[in-house]
Amino acid sequence: MKQLKVGITVVGGQTDAVAALWSSGIGQNIVYLALILMRLPEVETCVLVACPTGEQHVLGDLYGIPVMELEPAAKELDIIIELGARADADALNRMRARGGKLISYVAGNIMTMNFEDLASGVGYGDYVTVDGCDAVWITPQHWRTNHAYTAITRSPNVEVAPHIWHPICLQQSAFNLKRRPFWRPSSSPGWRLGVFDPNVNVLKTFHYPLLVAEEAFRKEPELIDRILLFNASHLTTNVHFTDFCGITNLGRAGKIFAEGRFPITEMLGDHIDAVVTHQWENNLNYLYWDVLYLGWPLIHNSIAFPEAGYYYPEFDAQTGGDVLRDGLKTHAAEWSARRPQVLDTLWRFNIDNPQVQRDYAALLEKVMSSS
Repeated sequence: MKQLKVGITVVGGQTDAVAALWSSGIGQNIVYLALILMRLPEVETCVLVACPTGEQHVLGDLYGIPVMELEPAAKELDIIIELGARADADALNRMRARGGKLISYVAGNIMTMNFEDLASGVGYGDYVTVDGCDAVWITPQHWRTNHAYTAITRSPNVEVAPHIWHPICLQQSAFNLKRRPFWRPSSSPGWRLGVFDPNVNVLKTFHYPLLVAEEAFRKEPELIDRILLFNASHLTTNVHFTDFCGITNLGRAGKIFAEGRFPITEMLGDHIDAVVTHQWENNLNYLYWDVLYLGWPLIHNSIAFPEAGYYYPEFDAQTGGDVLRDGLKTHAAEWSARRPQVLDTLWRFNIDNPQVQRDYAALLEKVMSSS
């Protein structure tokens, strides 16, 4: 196989680094995908394809990734991976007509979004490229809900694309903020908990993390100083939100705070000491790796890595409360002993892992050999 010229679509003209990287996981996914492709000997070059136009992009500036506009990219590249933006169908069809390949990279739980759009009409349902593509890559945490849906692409090549991560985005955020983000014992008399679930769809909301903390607080109220619900400030006028929080012991004690969206490196240490989270059909999440890498307690319900952090079963807030209590009380003493297992877990997804690189090389080879 010849060395390939590969492009990854992005929304053209993005200049805000914080928004591009931290407003959702897509920005980081784009960075990690570009960086792993640049590590492969099978790839000659990897660029960001600005859609519809744009000769610069903040992710390109930050990580040294070249940027091309769509029209020249469609004429020159061997592969375009549609990930960060929808590309013009006519340009993609011209690329495929000359032998180029189009890959639809499904990095979100688009079927759940479609369910919600149908039920509520909120307008964020998603779709895959309707004019066809040569391969569909689905992240493992979304395979179960999405793989049947991608049949509408009529692609003969629907594959799991390994989940990928690297601490580079996290480290850069910490450096820019001039902060020491790694775990250290707190001087606070009780633990300050943070919930970073985005509250934009049913997959990741504040409900179960709050219920887990509530279970712990009812048994040991002195253990918890406060709980900060990030990505929730817009919910303070929502009757369900205020009623739900208000009936808890934490709410009645004035220990629940609805906050906006902040980089996690800005919050860890100065404002929170542990992260509580809950997901539904989203077992792999950059939030998890960032918290684990930095060494802070992560109380989570992901069956993908029960060996790292403090795991409780899905939708089981009662057990979660006990796990939270035990984890917080033992973290300082057991952190060093647990660290090797955490690093082993993170290595499974690291773009420097040779096996992960081989898996992506095999995916490229398969799409290039397809007719």
